Amino acid sequence: MIQYLNPISWLKWGGQFVSGWLMSFPVRDTPKSFPAVAILLLLIVCTIAAFSQNSDWRGRLLDRQLGAAFEKDDFGTAELVLARQLEQKPNDTQVLFRMGMTKDALGEEEEAIELMQRLVSVKRDDSAARWLLDKKYLSQKKKLNVADDEADEFGELLKLVHKETPQDLRIKQLLVNYLMATQDYNKAIPLLDDLSRYQPMRGLQAAALSKQLGNTATANRLANRTLEKVQKLYEEEPTNPTLALAVAQSQLFLEQHSEAVQTLYKAIGRARKDDQKRTLSISMGDAIVAWVGFLENSETTTSKDRVRVLKMLQVALRYAPNNPRVVSVIADQVLATMDEKSEEMAALRKALVSGTSPGIAHFLRGTAALMKNKYKIAERELELAAKDLPKSGAILNNLAVVIALQEDGDLERALKVSEMAIKQTPGASPHFFETRGQILFRMKKYEKAIPDLEHALIIDSLAKNAHKSLAVCYDEIGDTAIADMHRQGAEDPESMKVDLSIDTDVEDLSEKVKEVEEAEAEE
Repeated sequence: MIQYLNPISWLKWGGQFVSGWLMSFPVRDTPKSFPAVAILLLLIVCTIAAFSQNSDWRGRLLDRQLGAAFEKDDFGTAELVLARQLEQKPNDTQVLFRMGMTKDALGEEEEAIELMQRLVSVKRDDSAARWLLDKKYLSQKKKLNVADDEADEFGELLKLVHKETPQDLRIKQLLVNYLMATQDYNKAIPLLDDLSRYQPMRGLQAAALSKQLGNTATANRLANRTLEKVQKLYEEEPTNPTLALAVAQSQLFLEQHSEAVQTLYKAIGRARKDDQKRTLSISMGDAIVAWVGFLENSETTTSKDRVRVLKMLQVALRYAPNNPRVVSVIADQVLATMDEKSEEMAALRKALVSGTSPGIAHFLRGTAALMKNKYKIAERELELAAKDLPKSGAILNNLAVVIALQEDGDLERALKVSEMAIKQTPGASPHFFETRGQILFRMKKYEKAIPDLEHALIIDSLAKNAHKSLAVCYDEIGDTAIADMHRQGAEDPESMKVDLSIDTDVEDLSEKVKEVEEAEAEE
């Protein structure tokens, strides 16, 4: 019995069993079993290959099937193959990107966009970001408002793609437009400076932003560099009106007003086509208006200076009689010098008024009468002006004011005229909204008047009256706290002061890049 407990005995018995089994093996019949063994091994290999998720053989087979499906535009099969690949590699960025493109091709746009957005947010994949840019924004040339939720996504996509491909000029231009629209000027300026190699006037944009940020030295440096570039180009093409305008704009930015006027004067003489002369003449008017503004902002403005200004405006009127900026400044100057009694000043005023269109002359006379509280005369003159220039928002706005101010004024008519003025003036100024707000206030439509009157608060000359009217409006609707705040604003307007579409269509710079690279190579 003890031998069954002895391990040595068990080893002896095991050896005897194995040797006996081997001795009994039918060696002569072994070749007959080879086919069965081979088939068994083949089945084992196939089973392992079929159920292995990481088999190179299986992956190559799926890749071939996917390539064949894409060649035939068989996106249904492609989707099935990609689903198999995702089972193997669920986080593979390239496979996920292909799946997104396939779903888009199958018309499943929302699923495709959602998949690409997940790739961007999780994987920071620039290929998916570029696809989303093209699909959602660039292909549609969509105009975005910076307040839209989509604008944030648009900006993040641009930043990601630009980070991965910083030399892509199209993306760089779009990113610059976005940064300027969102007022992120510090980041926009370096990009604008870089783009100025191919678009010189981008340098002037950078200068303007630097000046807005208070960096005067940087602004002047960028503007001077831009002026040097465009002057060099203008010397090579002295008959090119676009380059002449670029030179003049740079000179005006640097407050070289006399030089800008001289540049435009020579360009007008060289212009070969009528439309070029018209464009340059309008710009001449703008240049003189800018010069007048510069002189008006000087420390002292004497009677002699006013005479000089009126003479300059005569020149502007000769070149650009229909330029709204010129006409507006003429109106301001004529009205501002109404009390000047000198013969020279009176003669200049008369010459300016007679040099404009009949509608403008009526507008000036009507506005002058309005300022002197001669409402009947003002209404007659402004109605004549409106007949001659029916699409002029300024004329309609002043006419609405005159109608509303009269004791027997037709407020309903005044409201219609005011609304027409706003409708016909893209980007209407706060003055227009203030007019409509005061008319609604007189009509006791207080809730409707509030938004328009609040528009007027940003203009110092309008703020006091707007605060007074807003105080009454808020009292009438029961909000006394805000009413008290506006009463305080009416007494001290300074205490109430408070310190607003991304273009996705950009210029192709490929040709300019070649030109610049060739020029740099020659240097």
